[in-house]
Amino acid sequence: MENFNEFKKAHYGATTCVQTEGGVVMFNPDSQKEVVGAEKMTYDEYLDIQIASLGKLRQEFLNLYFNIPMGFKGEIEKMNKDKVCFKRIFTVGMFFDGVMFDGKEDHVWMDKRDFEKYQVGDSIEFFAEVYRYVKTGKGKQIDFGLRNPEGVKRIPHYELPTDEELIEQSVNEIVCETCYLSEHCNRAYCMRPQKELKYMKKQMVKMIKGGEKQ
Repeated sequence: MENFNEFKKAHYGATTCVQTEGGVVMFNPDSQKEVVGAEKMTYDEYLDIQIASLGKLRQEFLNLYFNIPMGFKGEIEKMNKDKVCFKRIFTVGMFFDGVMFDGKEDHVWMDKRDFEKYQVGDSIEFFAEVYRYVKTGKGKQIDFGLRNPEGVKRIPHYELPTDEELIEQSVNEIVCETCYLSEHCNRAYCMRPQKELKYMKKQMVKMIKGGEKQ
């Protein structure tokens, strides 16, 4: 981040959370207490690592952290002595105005303790707490993860949405939100010409897929 020293000085010690490029920076000194692994850091180290983490955060978990998580689904990809890795975690959340949102995160590790009776390939549904922790490896960074799962149960694999279905869902939401007829629409029946709508959605899906391949 350019001019980080000025940015840091402007908010230093404030009980605030500042949204910036690539994520958020929590300046409230008390927020450091909620980060697993940051207990021995100085306040300056805490801020510096947050800045270094911008653009690398799990955005869907970040959204849930500041809103209301409603549930998670995933397929177990790996297991070792202490941890379980989900190939994907599909998320469902709610903004404080009641609007629902969903998304996904890839290759999510969690504590194995609550998943010991399951095995690789199982599809699981559960609720969990979103938390912040210090991630080590190629330098330290602060990221978001899941812990303390509840209501864990096995579900049929077909209940997990495919990437194609997630893209189509996102496209449908974008089309509805930006439609010039939105003020006259009851969201039950689309008033736009179906041929035009189908072509537009097809082109948007193609654009999104093309962007993901780059």
